[in-house]
Amino acid sequence: MFLDQFDKLTSEIYEASRDAGLWPRVLLQVCELLGCPQGSFWIHSRRNAELSTSCFHGQSDEDRKEYLDKWASRDPWYLRLDRFTQEVGIFSPSHSVITDEELEATEIYREYLGPRKLHYGGGAWISRGAEVESFLTVIRSKEAGPLTEHEIAMGTRMAGHIRRSVQLLEERHLAAQGCSGVKICFEELPFAVAILNQDGKVVQSNGRFQKLAGKSDGLALRDDQILLETGDIVRPEKRTRSFAIRRRRRGTPYWATLRPIQAETWHPMGVVRMTAILEVRDPDRPTSADSAQLETLFGLTPAEARFASMLASGLSVKDAAEQLGIAEQTGRTHLKRAMSKTGTRRQAELMSRIIALD
Repeated sequence: MFLDQFDKLTSEIYEASRDAGLWPRVLLQVCELLGCPQGSFWIHSRRNAELSTSCFHGQSDEDRKEYLDKWASRDPWYLRLDRFTQEVGIFSPSHSVITDEELEATEIYREYLGPRKLHYGGGAWISRGAEVESFLTVIRSKEAGPLTEHEIAMGTRMAGHIRRSVQLLEERHLAAQGCSGVKICFEELPFAVAILNQDGKVVQSNGRFQKLAGKSDGLALRDDQILLETGDIVRPEKRTRSFAIRRRRRGTPYWATLRPIQAETWHPMGVVRMTAILEVRDPDRPTSADSAQLETLFGLTPAEARFASMLASGLSVKDAAEQLGIAEQTGRTHLKRAMSKTGTRRQAELMSRIIALD
C-alpha cells in the first residue's frame, strides 16, 4: 500500500512540472505519507511571476489569513529558515531548528499553534538560487511526536523528486520564453521535433512529436525521456547521430536525427554539458514546400513557385497543371525556369533541393 502511494506521489510530482495546479495534490500526499495534518509549499521566482506559486494544506481560509496577517512575521520557523540544512533537497526536522522549550515559549505557539495542537514537523529547501527559491514545510501534533528517522529519510526522498520537478518547471519556462517568438513556426514545422536538456529530458516538443510517440513501437515517452525499443534512452551526444524508428504498422521506418547543442549551464568539474534537438521525419509523408519561401530564396515568380511546390508534394507535371488550370506545356515552362533559377538540371534534383528546405 505504501509503495503504491509513493509511486502515485512520484508520478504526480513530475506531472506538476507541467501543471502547477497539481502542487496542492502533491502537498496533500506528502502530508499524508509523513502523518502531518498541515503543510505548505512555495516557489518564488524573482524574474518570472508565472513560475511563482504557493499552496497550503490543512488550513482554512480564515486560519491562513490570520497566520499571514498576524503571525507570519513572527513565526520562528520562518525566521530561522537559514538554520535548516542549506543543501537543497535535504529534509530536516523542526527540532533541529528550534527546541521544544524555545518553541513553546513563543507567542505564536501559545496563541496559534498550541490551540490547534500543532507542534512538530520539518522542512527542506527545494531550490535556493539567485533567481528561484522554493521551500517545503510539514507540521503535526505534539501527541504524534517528532518525525522518526525513517520519516525524515522519506521526506528527503520526496524533496529530491520535488526539486527535480521544479528544475524541469524552470527549464520548460525558459524554453517557452526562449522560443516565444517562434512558437508558431515550431508547431508549423512539417516534421516532429523535441528539445532535450542535458539529462535527456524533453523540455519542449511540437504536436507532431507528441502524436508520433503514440504511433510508433520504436519510440516511447517515459518520465519525459525518449525510450527506444532497444531500451536505450535518447541523450544529447557530442556529434550528430541519425537512426531509424520502427512504425507500429508496416512501412518505411521514421528517420530521426539528433543534433547536439552546447549548453550554457556551468558544470563544477568543467565538463561540457550538451543539450540537443531531435528531428523525426516521415519519409512516406508527401512534402509540401512553401511557395512563398521558394519565391524569396530563389527569385521564382508566384506561378513558378506554386507549380514547383505542387511537384514537390508528389504530383506529376500533368496533374499539377490540371489542378492549376494551365496547359501542361505551360507547366513544363514553369519547371524549366524553376530549374534554371535554382541551379538544377533535372526535375529530381530540383525536388531534392526543395525537400531539403522542408
